[in-house]
Amino acid sequence: MMEIMRSMASGFVAKILMGLLVLSFAVWGIADIFTNFGQGAVATVGKTEIDARDYQSELILEVNALSNQLGQRLTTSQTAAFGLPNQVLGRMISEATLNDMATSFNLGLSPTVLAKEISTEPAFQSLGKFDRNQMNLVLRNAGTTEDRYVLTREALETRRQLAAALTGKSTIPTAALKAFNGFTFEKRDVNYIALKEEAIGDIEEPSDDALNKYFEEKKIAFRAPEYRSFEILKLEPGDIIDTESVTDEDAKIFYETAASRFVQPEKRQMQQILFNSEEEAKAAADKIAAGASYEDIMAERNLAEADVDFGLLTKEEITDPAAAEEIYSLEEGQISGVIKGRFGSLLLRTAKIVPSQASPFEELKEQLKAEIAAQRATGEVLDVFDKVEDERAGGSTLKEIANKLNLPLRTVNSISKVGELQNGDKVTDLPEQEQLLPSVFESDIDFEADPVEIDNSGFAWFIVTDIVNSRDRTIDEVKDDVIAAWKKDELTKRNAALSAEILKEVKGGKSLEAVATERGLTMETATDVTRQAGGALPASAVQQAFNGPLAYKASAVDGDTQYILEVAKVTEPEFDADALQLNALRQNLDTNVGTDMLSQLSSTVLSDIGYTINEALMQQIVNGTN
Repeated sequence: MMEIMRSMASGFVAKILMGLLVLSFAVWGIADIFTNFGQGAVATVGKTEIDARDYQSELILEVNALSNQLGQRLTTSQTAAFGLPNQVLGRMISEATLNDMATSFNLGLSPTVLAKEISTEPAFQSLGKFDRNQMNLVLRNAGTTEDRYVLTREALETRRQLAAALTGKSTIPTAALKAFNGFTFEKRDVNYIALKEEAIGDIEEPSDDALNKYFEEKKIAFRAPEYRSFEILKLEPGDIIDTESVTDEDAKIFYETAASRFVQPEKRQMQQILFNSEEEAKAAADKIAAGASYEDIMAERNLAEADVDFGLLTKEEITDPAAAEEIYSLEEGQISGVIKGRFGSLLLRTAKIVPSQASPFEELKEQLKAEIAAQRATGEVLDVFDKVEDERAGGSTLKEIANKLNLPLRTVNSISKVGELQNGDKVTDLPEQEQLLPSVFESDIDFEADPVEIDNSGFAWFIVTDIVNSRDRTIDEVKDDVIAAWKKDELTKRNAALSAEILKEVKGGKSLEAVATERGLTMETATDVTRQAGGALPASAVQQAFNGPLAYKASAVDGDTQYILEVAKVTEPEFDADALQLNALRQNLDTNVGTDMLSQLSSTVLSDIGYTINEALMQQIVNGTN
């Protein structure tokens, strides 16, 4: 039940997919028993083994997904910091526990039923029906095979059977639904005073004693970080491009082969009058046939040129197919008959025709040569990569390799892990910097680390040449920074003290409005505040506003602003257990009830059947994933 309350409090963020049965276990006892493993098993749950290849595949999917979300490739240390290895293994242990339960209950699927489930998988559909080629493409992109997928899907469908049997009919009691309805939809009006630190004014200079005391207490905040110096050898297509090797003949052949690329398509200036009915359009067409001009019809309908003119368009740019066909069948200046367009009856005019024309080769020659050289360089990157690796294996230094292969070598002196130099300057132009610097700080002096991939098109090799260890700075080195930090902290303290004073007065019986008036402050009111939507109030203030009854008084802080607040009105939501608006809430809670039940059962079964983890193999897989 506490799990349900937590899910509700977080705004229903715990959207459990029962089909996948991903049960959360916050802490797994990694350092348990490390013996008696089946070969290739990263963990064993009862009699069920978790194959190392399956674990690696699942971990790679999670790492790739998060890497794409963050816009950078996760390093091994970052993968561990996000907790992905344990999260993936925890989920797979949960699944294995249910698999073991299903086996003990002798559950399973017939080949016919399994084939039907796979054939109806949406990801495998093409043009509304199962497509085996589409399935193979999806599986290949996911890094798995058909045989392994079938085994995995069979286990998933069996777990679904087990879940449906154990929790399929679980429902939340009406009393609990009412409580959650009130928790979710209750509204409050909140009076509040917002105290911004900037309103405190300037802070005086600290005394030497105060400054020294503050520095000693906060010394670690002013500690000099570790700095590292390194050389970096970069290989990208632009580093090996050779435009001089591309001849005019090469460019001419390319021009002729891709001639359609260099042709400007025909464009026509389209003008259109839209009529309310076909009869109106025919009447206008008859007037034009009798001698009226297109402009005459525009004037009758109070249309300016801007109202009818769509500019120069290619045939593909005209969204109405009928209009496109007609415009491109007319001569310049010619007016169409009545056309049934997508939005009504039309009279069209082709006001101007700009013929198709090809750009001359001489105008494009240098551009084409550069493009050919870039394509060649892209294709040669891997060849040069192999040469660099061969040179490294032969003992050459990065400087020697750079000179031999004519590649750019850069020396970076005394840089921190966040890209700051000792003089305070910020470095932002290193290749794949967010991945490179963590790798540099995981390496050691003269250690040949693996190259860093650059944007899927190049590589960078580095060698650490010097390490300056982190150290405590003296106050004289950072005095200005210490003074600024002391003033900022003092400002925060004084603002917090003012907030505490006002809250004390309000709790003592004064109204918030009276205190605001006495102190020259402004009291504001946030209306219809819910736990999910606070309006002008930050989340911290909203949380406090729902911590007590009507007339409840409290304070909250958000950044540099202190809030003193009072609950002015509480509106309880109406409750009808059969109301349509509660269907989604009921379904969500029913799902969470079932998930809680299944999680508790799974935990109990897991403790009974036991599990073991091959930590050494797990770490080996984690290191190889990145």
